[in-house]
Amino acid sequence: MRVDHIAYQRATRVAGFGFLLHAAIGIALLIFGMLSKDTTLVLSSFYILTGLLAWVSLIVIFYQHAQERLEALEEDQIGTSRAEGSSVFDVSDDELRVAARRLRLMHKWMIPVVSLFMAALLGGLAWGMLNYLKIINRLSDSAAEITVDFQHTEKIGWALAICLAFTAMSFIFSRFIAGMAKQTAWQNLRGGAAAMVGNALVLLAVSVGIGFRFFENDDVIRGITWGIPIFMCVLALEIAINFVLNLYRPRIPGEVPRPAFDSKLLSFFAAPDNIVRSINDAINYQFGFDITSSWGYQLLLRSFLWLIGLGILVLILLNTMVIVEPYQQAVRLRGGEIIGDVHASGVMWKWPWPIETAEVYPVTRIQDVHLTARRLSPDRGQSEIDLWTGEHRTDVDIKPFLVRSSNEGTALTRPSESPTEITDLITSTDETIDVQTESETEQVSENFSLVDAEIVLKYRIRENGGLRNFLQFVPDTDVRWQRLSMRQLALRDIALNVVTQQFSRMTLDDVIARKRDQIAPQLHLAIQEELDRHQTGVEVVAINIPMLRPHSSSATTFEEMAMSRQARLQRNEEAQRNTTNTYIHLVGDPALIDPLLAEIDIYNELRNKTDEESIQNTREQAARIERLLFQGGGWAAQLIQEAETNRWIELMSKATEASRVQGELVKYHAAPDVYRQRETMKVYMTTLSTVRKYIIGIDPSRLGLDVDLHELNPLLDFSESINTEKGKPINE
Repeated sequence: MRVDHIAYQRATRVAGFGFLLHAAIGIALLIFGMLSKDTTLVLSSFYILTGLLAWVSLIVIFYQHAQERLEALEEDQIGTSRAEGSSVFDVSDDELRVAARRLRLMHKWMIPVVSLFMAALLGGLAWGMLNYLKIINRLSDSAAEITVDFQHTEKIGWALAICLAFTAMSFIFSRFIAGMAKQTAWQNLRGGAAAMVGNALVLLAVSVGIGFRFFENDDVIRGITWGIPIFMCVLALEIAINFVLNLYRPRIPGEVPRPAFDSKLLSFFAAPDNIVRSINDAINYQFGFDITSSWGYQLLLRSFLWLIGLGILVLILLNTMVIVEPYQQAVRLRGGEIIGDVHASGVMWKWPWPIETAEVYPVTRIQDVHLTARRLSPDRGQSEIDLWTGEHRTDVDIKPFLVRSSNEGTALTRPSESPTEITDLITSTDETIDVQTESETEQVSENFSLVDAEIVLKYRIRENGGLRNFLQFVPDTDVRWQRLSMRQLALRDIALNVVTQQFSRMTLDDVIARKRDQIAPQLHLAIQEELDRHQTGVEVVAINIPMLRPHSSSATTFEEMAMSRQARLQRNEEAQRNTTNTYIHLVGDPALIDPLLAEIDIYNELRNKTDEESIQNTREQAARIERLLFQGGGWAAQLIQEAETNRWIELMSKATEASRVQGELVKYHAAPDVYRQRETMKVYMTTLSTVRKYIIGIDPSRLGLDVDLHELNPLLDFSESINTEKGKPINE
């Protein structure tokens, strides 16, 4: 192709038409989206309108190319005239090639600036879209449901027709532009082709989402809406990377630079033949020779459609066959309606999708549903001891159950009330508790108590006809941000209602002590009966209660009462042990304690009577008590024996003394003076034998004694006990 100003003028006209078509698609989509109040169409139009910058830059650059070619043609004509003769008006080439210099400046500055501006615009719009959709900084640890104000048009047919029409127009025009871009002079048109094919991809995705809305499924269109700003972020990142690579890419003289907004990712969709060529080049590179020109590869290409058809046929045949495992059962669904009977284990045949689908359920697998808050495993380093007052980490807040207090006979807890009446009374009391006076609140707190419980329902689907009832019970739709399906939520609510009624007719003592072991079997029967009444097709396997305790606000009081009761029992046991030890110490034989105490009681009754018979009976009773004490051999018997021994010793001593006195009396009557002198000498001899005696050889009348006697301890310092005079001790 001849590269002259006419070629570039044609490219300018094509770029102008592309600008008008691009603008028409974006503005039409924006107006329709705003009038029909559709969020997805409005956000899609924002992306489409950003592509106008690429077309504007292409129009300007191709127009400047045309001017540069005209300038070059004029320069050639001037050069011819110069060859015929010179003129005083001759100028240099640089002064004549103004358009060429301006073209170089555009490629150097305008195209990169426009590319960076497009990247910034795409990134900013994407960030604004994500912020509008309330995705950024709206996810919390509790996985709360994100509420996005999506608006969907009610004119689904018009929206689908417009999107499909614009998709076809964009793709066809992008293919036309991509074909022109194969020429060297029109290579920059690839940027416009990429912009158009981007429109086609976005509108095709929106069309798919709108198509799902015919089946009342809005999740697909919402996901596509979130995907549009993400797609814009990817394109902005690619433009930025292309800009950086263009700075370091070597420049060949005469080669037209490729704009950074020319997306290679979108160019593959605009020119699919390039993808095939790239695949062929990759295959040839891997094998090391031109394998794509061989007869085998060409045969594979000729039979490719037949192979694709065979693969599709095999997939269809496989889709008609469903393998049901031994622990599973399956049903066929056509338009959401169950077709035929429940199929047991084996191979089940059905029509291919989308005519029929199959639902397979593990009927023998035991599944769990937590009716209450679920306790989480303790952190490392925390105690695993389960105390009533302990703090437990749970997935949600613990909601206590209302039970009757242990005070029987009150007005609110009459035994004649039915469970329904009690539940209604609890509900009415709970609704009006905010406006009650303090005394009424205290009365309610005296009649009702709170308990915390963790209850797990274990169930499975009944094998005989249970699956059909289970499928027809509640539509099985997943609730967003919920780990339970709609059926499991319904089962939980039914079971939780039964648990609430069961607790409402029980007292606090029954729940935490007396009938604690009966709660799970009773709940098992009651929940199974209620589920059968609703025809759920579910068999309750077990009701597990890992935790059952008083409410955390009052658990401390219960522990204090239990500790006080244990302390009282401990004191009673200690007193009983001390009493038993005392009796054993006194009596000896433990078997004689009770008979001895009975005899002592009889003795105490007789000792208060003064008649002769009672006195005699008292003596006999004392003798019996004494015999029992001697029979036991305890400390009391030993004390009595010791007393009797001491009494006999004293009696014998007194008798001996009396006999001696009587013998001395005879001596006294025989010689009283001699007896008296002899006894006096015996006393002197006895008492004065150890006394120090002093013999004084002077007249006693002339003697005066002043004696100060001190008893000295030889183990101590006795210097202070000796009076000194002039430094010399005084001898006694």
